[in-house]
Amino acid sequence: MGPSEEHVSMAGIPTEASIYGMVEKAMPGRLQNVYCSSAGGGKYMAVLQFKKSVASDEGRQRQAALLAFSAFSELKNIFIVDEDVDCFDMNDVLWAMNTRFQGDVDVITIPGVRCHPLDPSNDPSFSPSIRDHGIACKTIFDCSVPFEQKERFKRARFMDVDPEHWLKDIK
Repeated sequence: MGPSEEHVSMAGIPTEASIYGMVEKAMPGRLQNVYCSSAGGGKYMAVLQFKKSVASDEGRQRQAALLAFSAFSELKNIFIVDEDVDCFDMNDVLWAMNTRFQGDVDVITIPGVRCHPLDPSNDPSFSPSIRDHGIACKTIFDCSVPFEQKERFKRARFMDVDPEHWLKDIK
């Protein structure tokens, strides 16, 4: 069976549960959601939706990503987003990356670690930095706003509207 959406979901759901369980045990209430999208085959990539409530939560989002790598060693890439970003919508995740991420400070790499053996890029023939088949570089993309700047990054909201005003003459 190929990597159909059903196959990917069956792989992703236990991955999400493993990550959520480990992070929740270590730092309760901060991890809001985990999504292992079909683009990552349910195993290679995860999006962590993390809530920073106090200044001392800064940095814990990266700790959560490290725990996720421990919970599911086949993960290769993790995106961290804030609680106002829909982690189940990859367009919203990429929006966060484009508006809340700087490559020189928000990329964390962990080279030379075991990853999923079926990833074709995890082979010495792909890169001289890879020592053995299945060894690769794990990467964290921290697309979260620094806690002290949260007020600057409030998303625009639509105004609440009472639809009755426009529907009263339709009945």
